[in-house]
This record gives sequence, C-alpha cells and structure tokens, in this order.
Amino acid sequence: MDIGAGTGLMSSFLLEKYPEATITLIDISEKMLEIARKRFAGNENISFITDDYIKHEFYEKFDMVVSALSIHHLEDLDKKELYKKCYSVLKSKGIIINADQVAGETEYLANQNIKKWKESIERSGLEKEEISSAYERMKLDKEAELREQLIWLRDLGFSDVSCRYKYFNFAVMFGRKT
Repeated sequence: MDIGAGTGLMSSFLLEKYPEATITLIDISEKMLEIARKRFAGNENISFITDDYIKHEFYEKFDMVVSALSIHHLEDLDKKELYKKCYSVLKSKGIIINADQVAGETEYLANQNIKKWKESIERSGLEKEEISSAYERMKLDKEAELREQLIWLRDLGFSDVSCRYKYFNFAVMFGRKT
C-alpha cells in the first residue's frame, strides 16, 4: 500500500523492482490519483482509493506500507495514529518505509536544513512562480524529529526500526512487524 500516493511515483519505483506486485494507492486528492491512473493504465494489479488515509478503514492486509513526502503534513498525534494504523494493516514480517521530511534536531541544524533546501530550490531551474509556490507549501509542513518518529515506531511494536538514509531534512525510515 502506498499512502499519500499522489501521482504514484513511489509505486512506479516499486513496480520496477517487483513487476508482479499488487499495489493499493491511497490519496485524498482525486487530481493526483488521476495522474496515477494514467501512469498505471492497463495494470490490473493496481487499485486506487480516494480518501483521507487517516480516516479510511482498511480491511485488507499488506506486505508493505510505503509513503513518500506525505506524512510530514500531519500533526504529531496524527502521525502516531497513522503509524499505529500501518502496523495493524501489515501482515506478519511486513515492512513500513517512510521517505519523508524530518525536523532538525537542534535550532542550528533546522536552520542548516532550511538553508540547504532554499539553495537547492533556487538552483532548480523552476520558474519564479513555482519557487514562490514551494515556499508557500513549506509553511504547511509539520516535521517531527527523526529520533522521535523512530521511537514511535518501536513503541508500536515495529522491530528493526532504523533510519536507512538521511540527507539534511530528508530521511528514509524503516520498520518490520514481527
């Protein structure tokens, strides 16, 4: 399952590695999922749910729950509830992978993260209007510290909890249900 799937980019990467996989994409935005539907047109192993993944009741079990650049939009309590929901929908030995933005551990590090992000967005080649939109969207971010999120995952019962990759404020978190 791909939560906050958007246009399905993360799922497309998974399908490159696991071409026979069955994937459920969930996102609140019908517009984003419409792009995903076009991306996966003709693939009968892909299903779509247009709903708020916090509120949606899942009845299916999954081998893997993934998310990319979505969970950081949630308040911390909602993040914890979502992680709990992810644990409940995973099969035994299932894994969670969350590739997302995280808060800096100190004010200095948070400022370094913001500086690095601004430098990269300014050099991105985007039009001024797109850069302005990115700065506006940034105001909606509700990043939590990586350390906190790893603790939340452990407290819920995930094992082998780890940060598999980190670059400034971007981290890939991993956990396994045993």
